[in-house]
Amino acid sequence: MRNKLFFLTVCLLCGGLLGYAWHTQRSLASAQTVYFEITPQDPRALLSGDYMQLSYVLEEEKNIKAMEKVFSKEAPSDITDEWIKQQFPEKAWTFYEDERGLVQTEQTPRPLVVPIRKDGLSVRARLPHQFYFQEGKAKMYENAAYARMARLGNGSFILTGLTDKNLHLLGEEK
Repeated sequence: MRNKLFFLTVCLLCGGLLGYAWHTQRSLASAQTVYFEITPQDPRALLSGDYMQLSYVLEEEKNIKAMEKVFSKEAPSDITDEWIKQQFPEKAWTFYEDERGLVQTEQTPRPLVVPIRKDGLSVRARLPHQFYFQEGKAKMYENAAYARMARLGNGSFILTGLTDKNLHLLGEEK
C-alpha cells in the first residue's frame, strides 16, 4: 500500500510540473513581445556566475521626477513612508508601445501598463533586473541596448533576451 501511495504521489507531482511547463510554454508562445531600453552594468558575482544588472531608462526617468518631488521645498524635513505613499499613490506606470514594440513615454494608441513596487525612496518597475549568461560570454552582450520581454496575459513580464540597437537578439549561435 505504501508503494502505491508513493507512486501515486510521484505521478501527481510529475503531472503537475509537466502541466505547469506546458502552460508556461503556451503562454510564452502567445505573449506580446516588447522592448525596454536599458543601461547595462556588468557586475561579476563570484558565487552566482556572470550576469548583467539591468537598469531601465524609463524607470530612471520616473525616479528622477520622483526625487525632484521628494527634495522640493514642499517636502517635509522628516520624510516618512506614509508621506511617500501619499505622494506616489499609483500602483503602475503607463507607458506606450510604438509599431516596432519599443516602449516609450510618448503617447501612442498602444498603452502598456507596468506594475511598480516601492522600496523606501526608490520606485522600481516589476520587471526582471538581472540577466544571467554563461561564463565567458560577456563580450556577446556588451552592445545590449534593449531587453526583450514577453508580456504574459496576467500583466507580468518575462525577460527573453537582450538585443542590440537594431533589435537583433544577442547570444544566438550563428
